[in-house]
Order: sequence, then C-alpha cells, then structure tokens
Amino acid sequence: MIILINPPGLKSFSGLQMHTPNPPLGLAYIAAAVKEAGHQYHVVDAVGEALDRVRSYPAREDLMIQGLSPSEIVQRMPATTDVVGITCNFSTLWPLARMVAEEVQRSFPGALLVLGGEHGTAVPDYVLGNSRFDVVVLGEGEITFLKLLEARRNGESLSTIKGLAFNSGGVVNTGLSPRRRDINNIPRPDWDSFPIEEYIARHQSNGINLGRSMPLLATRGCPYRCTFCSNESMWTTRYVPRDPKSVVDEMEFYVRKYDVSNFDFQDLTPAVKRRWAVEFCSELIRRDLNITWQMPSGTRAEIFDEKVAGLMACSGCRAFAFAPESGAPKILQSIGKKVDMDKLLEAVRIAVGHGFKLSCFIVIGFPNETPDTLRMTSRLVGKLAFMGVSDIAVTKFVPYPGSELFRQLQAEGKVHLDDDFFVSPMDFYTAKAPSYAEAISSKMLYRTMLWLFFKFYMLSFLHNPVTLARNVLRAVFKGEESTRYAKWFVDRFHTRRNWKKLANKVG
Repeated sequence: MIILINPPGLKSFSGLQMHTPNPPLGLAYIAAAVKEAGHQYHVVDAVGEALDRVRSYPAREDLMIQGLSPSEIVQRMPATTDVVGITCNFSTLWPLARMVAEEVQRSFPGALLVLGGEHGTAVPDYVLGNSRFDVVVLGEGEITFLKLLEARRNGESLSTIKGLAFNSGGVVNTGLSPRRRDINNIPRPDWDSFPIEEYIARHQSNGINLGRSMPLLATRGCPYRCTFCSNESMWTTRYVPRDPKSVVDEMEFYVRKYDVSNFDFQDLTPAVKRRWAVEFCSELIRRDLNITWQMPSGTRAEIFDEKVAGLMACSGCRAFAFAPESGAPKILQSIGKKVDMDKLLEAVRIAVGHGFKLSCFIVIGFPNETPDTLRMTSRLVGKLAFMGVSDIAVTKFVPYPGSELFRQLQAEGKVHLDDDFFVSPMDFYTAKAPSYAEAISSKMLYRTMLWLFFKFYMLSFLHNPVTLARNVLRAVFKGEESTRYAKWFVDRFHTRRNWKKLANKVG
C-alpha cells in the first residue's frame, strides 16, 4: 500500500501577516498519477483533516502547528503500508515533515520513506543526512515517482532512474528528470482523495476571499532566472503552458462538482505569452461560467495592454500582482530581474484603469542593498501608491534553498542549515529576521519595511481616502476581504481571535 502524506502546516501570528496553509496541489497531482497507474494508495492530509486543531510550535510562541500530530497520522495508515511519500514544498515545513517521517519509521520500519517537493530538490544531501528519509524525488515528480514504485516492486536499482537522490554508501544524485512535454495529458489533481471541501468552506487559500475557491495550475515552470528564486533548481527554465481549453475544462468541471465560484492560480508566472492569455480569456468569456479568478502569487507585466486587460476583466479576473522587487537598477541587475520599469509602470496604469485589485511585491535587504538603493525603492513605492495600486507586500530577503543567492551565501559561510534557518521565512514581517546586506543592519531593515508600508498606505489614503476607509471598515466589522490589506484586518480582528480560542481549547 502506498501512503501519501501532507504534513501539518504552520500558522504565524506575529508581525504584519498571518500565513495560511493551502490545499496540497502538488501532492494531489502525484495522487492522480498513482491512481491512473492503478496502484492502491491512501492519502493522509494532516492539515485538511484537522483544520480546526492547532497547537504550539516548539520554542516559538508566535507559531502554531495546524493539523494532525505525527502519531495521529500514523494511526491512519494501514498495516500494509509499504511506500510512504511525504510532500514538502516550503522549507518552513521541513521540521514538521521530518518529525512525521521519524514517527512513520518507528511504526513502519520496513517502509520506503520518500520526500517530494521543492525543499528536498534544493537540499537533497542535507535531507538524506539528517532524517529518516530513504529517497528524495527531484523536480517534477509524477513520472519519477511511478518509476520509483516500479523499481521498488521489481527489486531494481534506483541508479538508472533520473530525478532521484538516495543513500548508497553516500548520497547518489541522478539529476533532474526531463521536464514533461505532454502537459495537457497530465491527469487532473485527485481531489477526491483529499478533504477539499474543508479547505473550500474555510477559505484556506492565499488569495483574497472571492468566494468558494479552488487552486489551479495553468502552466508549469518559469523562463526567468532571478537569483533569489529556487525555480531553476526545481523546474529548470522551461515554461510550459497548458492548452487554454484544457484549463477552462478543468474550471468548468470544478464549478459543477464542487460548486466553486473562484479560482486561485498557483502558477509561478502564468501570464508570459500574450497569445495564450488572449485565448484563455476568450474561452472563459465564451463559456460564461459566471466565475472569478485571481493570480495571488503574481505574474509578469510585459504582455499587458488595453486589449489583454479588457479581456481579463470580462473573463472574471479580479486581482493579481506584479513583482518589481526593487526600485534600484543596481539591485535589479544583480538579482537577474528582467524587468523594464517603464513597461511595468505602464502595465500598472492599465491594470488600475480597468479596476483590478493590483498588488506589487517588493523585497528589501538583498546582499548588495545600501541606504541609497532603499531610497530608490521608497520612491517607487510612493509612485505606486499615487498610481492607485491597491496593495503592497514588502518582505525582507531570505536566501531560499535552491536559489543562486542561497548557494552563494552558503559558500561564504553566511548560511547554516538547521531548523531555525528553515523556519526563518516565517519571520519575514518581524524584527527578528536577519539582514544579509552588509550595509544594512537588521534593525534598519525592519524599520525600513515598516516605513514603506506606512508610506504606501498613507499616500494611498490621501490619493483615495473613501475607498481605503470603506474597505477597512468592511473588513473590521463584516469580515469582508476586497484587497490584501483588508485581508490583514480580517486576520487581525477575526481569524486570529478564532485561532487563539482554538489554541486555548487545545491547551
């Protein structure tokens, strides 16, 4: 029997934002591949099966663990368990994934423990040297995992399978498997094996609340090579979009089966090709599904013009984000951010003009950050506010495992792998997050982050006081989310209180 496990999630109640675990889209794709291949399997979704259960994270008062405990996960596993696949896309979840693996190994010492997701792909040697895992699946996992199952069943060597790392007198790494070209033939996520209704009913997703929502992938990969991003290690730079009709087919299927009315696109950067965007929006308009959709993880701005924006609005798109990252050309060049600022600002003007809830992502504290570059970014933030951008997300740079900057800082001895480091991205919005910029102290970085937030929303209020005040009041008194900052007020005045009550009950 094959067991697929989504480990418990983390919630942060510190700083300026509450983090929320999402439906495990990657694991649902793996489940669909296993199902199509005819294997017997069972899913244990530790988050989805216990969304209302929270407990304290060891030695961290500001973090809570959401979901089943490791022992409860093991209790849900049948005695015939032979292979256990555990997902870990975000390094912040690595300590929890490792704890689950330890509990599984104690109860099922003969089972093969497999880790999948971006974390294992980024640091396979560390995973295999510091946990009970036997194998790490590298990169895109569906075909690789099926080949691993076949080799396990036939007693064959793993060394001929691309996309694996495993211990065999030392770590053997067979390299990334070739990216899939038949992306339209990948089976849809097997949400029937997950408590997806629990996620939908509680709006457990990373976008603003636009109603009953489902996560969706329209593309895989990203063609860009930003040095702070782990994309290249996981997906290479091959960007593959699905056929627009296939994407809309999936959306229509979910509308009918799960009665959803909104879709949260989880793509790294969905809108790269203008022709694709036009065809996708046109297909949505033709089918008239009466849905909304958003791109909370952000997208590129290059394809935006009046026609694309108009089609997006007509097709139901309500919110998305651009990622200028910095206002300093020196920083943009050093991080490999291929962005034409003039074109991005023109795309901002078009998006705001069409009424989208537009966010912009800013990152401060890159290794070569200086007071001068921060001032340039501050000027950009002010410009975005006056242009009518709805929200801004200012985060402090963290070297993501698998990124070029991570490898550089690790080689310089500035990154030491342990649980504190892996969990550190949860401190994005707090004073405890370290600075990796020699010219900027941690205290200055934190104060700059607060100032950029304050400056943006102060100028936004001066630019459009009625809209901002109305959104805040509706968030505070009615719990309505119309923008990211409204979502923050909902978290602060509603969600956090509910979670603390739950935590007190558990305690």
